[in-house]
Amino acid sequence: MPFSNLIEHPSSTIRVLLIDDDEDDYIITEDILDDIPYREYHLDWVSNYETALEYIKKGAHDVYVVDYLLGAKSGLDLIKESLSDREQHVPFILLTGQGDVKVDEEAMNAGASDYLVKGQMTPQQLERAIRHSILHSQHINHIKDLNEQLEQRVQDRTRQLDKAIKTLQRSNEDLELQISERKKAEEELLKSQAIYKIIAHNFPYGIVAVLDENLKYIFADGKGFKDLELDGEKIIGAQFFQFLSSNDPSKKEEYKQKFFLAKDVITTGEETIFEFGYKDLNYSAIIVPIKNSRKQTKQLLVVMLNITQQRKAETEILKSLKKERELNELKSRFVSMASHEFRTPLSTILSSVSLISRYTSESHLEKREKHIKRIKSSVNNLTQILNDFLSISKLEEGKAKVHLSTVQIDTFLDGICDEMIPVTKQGQKFLISHEGGSSIKTDPQILKNIIINLLSNAIKYSNIGDRIWVHSEMGEDNIKISIKDEGMGIPKKDQVHLFSRFFRAENAINIQGTGLGLNIVLKYLEMLNGDISFESKEDEGTTFTIQIPN
Repeated sequence: MPFSNLIEHPSSTIRVLLIDDDEDDYIITEDILDDIPYREYHLDWVSNYETALEYIKKGAHDVYVVDYLLGAKSGLDLIKESLSDREQHVPFILLTGQGDVKVDEEAMNAGASDYLVKGQMTPQQLERAIRHSILHSQHINHIKDLNEQLEQRVQDRTRQLDKAIKTLQRSNEDLELQISERKKAEEELLKSQAIYKIIAHNFPYGIVAVLDENLKYIFADGKGFKDLELDGEKIIGAQFFQFLSSNDPSKKEEYKQKFFLAKDVITTGEETIFEFGYKDLNYSAIIVPIKNSRKQTKQLLVVMLNITQQRKAETEILKSLKKERELNELKSRFVSMASHEFRTPLSTILSSVSLISRYTSESHLEKREKHIKRIKSSVNNLTQILNDFLSISKLEEGKAKVHLSTVQIDTFLDGICDEMIPVTKQGQKFLISHEGGSSIKTDPQILKNIIINLLSNAIKYSNIGDRIWVHSEMGEDNIKISIKDEGMGIPKKDQVHLFSRFFRAENAINIQGTGLGLNIVLKYLEMLNGDISFESKEDEGTTFTIQIPN
């Protein structure tokens, strides 16, 4: 029975083993035990050391009372040897023949719970010693159990701590590795950012920018800030197109539409390209989504490229192509016109010459004269056509030069009209008038070509017997010359094209002409810094008026 139960249950019998080589001590001890009230004791006795070890090893007794002297060995040796190989403490009471502090100390050091002096031992002392020894052993065993439990807990806790430390060490190693990798990544990122910044800063024809999901600048650089009148430092945090709208309000609505095109890239995740104008500049904007690890577009890469020079070059190319087309068209019209205009007088000349060869008698004199006139007229027409070609050629090649000299305009116009009389139609008359001074300084040959062209048209598009008015009027700083006829006039719808090269009015198609005359007049007037205007009404006549600075 456990010692605690022995103490808590007084009715239980306590088994006591006396180890003493003197039988008298056994008898005395048994008597003393019998005198202890309220408790049953059973006393066994062994007289030698070895037997006592066997009994103690069996553990059949609750308490052991050991004599100090046991032959060759002492009771202290027995106590030490018995306790040395036991896990549980066993209560020992040492019996000694003398009671002093030294024996008490030796007993305690050997492992005894108490000691009693032979011959002085009373039932109370023995009962108290037994009770005390049992409780003492109980406490020792309890403390030992607690210590073992504590040691076990300490060992468990130590193992847990070791495991936690190892886990922490691995975590630290992982963390250090992550920190190292992160530092490397940050260094690489810094290097990349430095490269990107250098690239953006030196972007030559615009700016490179990054916008957040609200289309606000978070980065912008490039050499195009000056052209766009933007401040690279102030633009951070501003919204896309905000400053452009402020600087160029006329395009505010256009910028608003472009803003929403860029916003669509955030929604769709698809890049877009558009062009926009800023004042007199042209830009192409490329908007590319920047996606995170979850494929979400949170930022935009914006490249604004100044394409003004490119657009100007394209415009020049288009102008050149248009001019080339016009030249090709003029060439086609020239070939067509030349074929027609040359064929008609040459056919006339050929037919007249053929007929003249048949009219050999004197009676055919009138017919010969008629065909000679037709030949002369055709030759004159061919001469006029060639003159027009030569004039336009000189003007186009810049070979025609202005040579100024003083001209008496009244006599100058009279002379030209006299020269033109042979080519007038039957009954046509020149009515010449002049107002103001007559002396001007101009190029007489160019002015003569102009007047002859206008008079030729008046003669050509007027009927037989019509009048042609030639009027000059000297002003303070220019001279105005007008030539009026009573001819077919110019249809209203054709008047806008009148000075175009090779143009013929609808009602003049059947009348021989190159369509170059008025174009030549216009270019000659440009050389003299003059201008020309006209008034015309179909079937009533036309008046051309030129003004030349004096």
